[in-house]
Amino acid sequence: MGNKIFYGIIALVIVAFAAVFIFMNSASENPEDGYYPYTDLESENLSGATIDKLEDENYHYNKTLDETREIIDAGDGEFVYFWSPTCSHCAAATPFLIDAFNQTGEEVTQLNILEYEQAWNDYAIEATPTLVYYENGEEVDRFAGNPGNADEYVQFINAMTGAE
Repeated sequence: MGNKIFYGIIALVIVAFAAVFIFMNSASENPEDGYYPYTDLESENLSGATIDKLEDENYHYNKTLDETREIIDAGDGEFVYFWSPTCSHCAAATPFLIDAFNQTGEEVTQLNILEYEQAWNDYAIEATPTLVYYENGEEVDRFAGNPGNADEYVQFINAMTGAE
């Protein structure tokens, strides 16, 4: 009798672990259930690195390539952050960037160039991360690389917008 209870408890623990494993995997396999900016791409075609960043709030300013083009062409002063989820420099710089935009009250559009590779050529991006300021549909200036702090981003943003 004691062995049956012991084996029953072991079986119950195994079933519980299997249920948790299945639940966790199903939650991560469908990124469209949460934040999903890649409306022109099917979720099963996204790279795993992109899917991993969907839950990171530092990357919740993403637009599609077409949306980014429309924003740039709109003519208002616009900041576009070209990044890749496989770029270690982007991973280090993005929290500084978001902090800088929060400090200045300006807005940023993020473009994931791992998913939109055409952007490398379209916008003459040589490396990631690159923050570019556009006005009247034309590039005004760019800031490439990881500054290592938010202050340098703030200075760039203020220089572009004329703020102090």
